Amino acid sequence: METWKQLEENAIRLDIDARNKEKIFAVLVDALIESGQVDSELPVLEEVIRREEVLSTGVGNGVALPHARLDNFKKFALAFGRPVKPVDVGAVDGQPADLFFLLIADKDDPSRIVRILGRLARLCDDEGVRKNLRKVKSPAKVIEMVRTFETAPAATRTS
Repeated sequence: METWKQLEENAIRLDIDARNKEKIFAVLVDALIESGQVDSELPVLEEVIRREEVLSTGVGNGVALPHARLDNFKKFALAFGRPVKPVDVGAVDGQPADLFFLLIADKDDPSRIVRILGRLARLCDDEGVRKNLRKVKSPAKVIEMVRTFETAPAATRTS
């Protein structure tokens, strides 16, 4: 399962003007709706915020992986966002986040969301990827970076 194939340019938001994580979540959910990956009738934002209240999805190094599982959602949806300024997400390392991957998956397939989150965590664990995601200027370049990382042999990665 390659996450880069699920990323769509119109579900990537660079330079989000937001001062808190809830606003970033809302922008990314709107991106998923606008891209047609999720239906506007689904309680996506509510579920993302509910999940975040259980435990922060800030994984450290300026990265957050907010996610939610929905009933009868037989696919997965993925958005990427980068705020203008890092925001507090209650991350494990206490650092604010400036790289957000929002994942929506099926509630009835918990192993799938775990696998995808694992892939995203490995991607964001790479210092070179994080550095480049912070500088990239276009959604197409975000997708290209993720594709390059996921298709490169593990021995050639920078982490």
